[in-house]
Amino acid sequence: MKTCILLGDRSDIAKALIPFLEADGWVIYGWSRPPKGSQFGAEDIDAPEWDLVLCALGCVAPVGHWYEQTQADFEDCVRSNVLLPIRLLRQIWRKRKPDASVCFMAGSNPQKIMPGYLPYNLSKMALLKAVEQIDAESPDCKVFALGPGYVKTRIHAATLAANWPNERIARGDDGTPIERIYACLKWCLDQPKEVVGGRNIAMSDPWGDENGAVMGKSVWDMPLRERLRINPSMFKLRRIE
Repeated sequence: MKTCILLGDRSDIAKALIPFLEADGWVIYGWSRPPKGSQFGAEDIDAPEWDLVLCALGCVAPVGHWYEQTQADFEDCVRSNVLLPIRLLRQIWRKRKPDASVCFMAGSNPQKIMPGYLPYNLSKMALLKAVEQIDAESPDCKVFALGPGYVKTRIHAATLAANWPNERIARGDDGTPIERIYACLKWCLDQPKEVVGGRNIAMSDPWGDENGAVMGKSVWDMPLRERLRINPSMFKLRRIE
């Protein structure tokens, strides 16, 4: 029996993923963040032994010019997106099964400069570095991030409330289908640690294209899993020189 600890199980993406996970035989143990204003000590988790931790925690607010955001809101965003997920993972870490996996949702596109989203992008980029660090220190566990792209969910209410311009919201599309997000998650879970461990796999990556021979081809003609296998720095935070 495969057990998935789903952190942030009330989020729209998490709720949409649950039927897919259950259909594939996963037993779901959900956890949601206590209401705002609760004691920090209430943010605790006691979970069974697990094969997968899937973290869908996070928030976008506050949205707006960085200097006009309150310090409290700024720090709460960082805590929600990176400090709280790591805190919860620490609490259940010893209950991981052999060859377990941890997947953090990376956000729509934190590498891109998006005026008005400093605390969100800051925290998501910190989370990506934590993913690489934890994976490197955990030889018995595969830790990776999954970038779902833009998905039309309640998380964007903060942008609407701030009346802040956002190209994807203005276009009115629904963004990445949940079926594609789950397909990417399954692809990542099927790969060995040296392929996806410590990396940020995005919806725009050719993760589903496994066709074509490898020998005699240029690196760009190789399937993504082979390119990742031979390049330990690909899809990680690096200075480009």
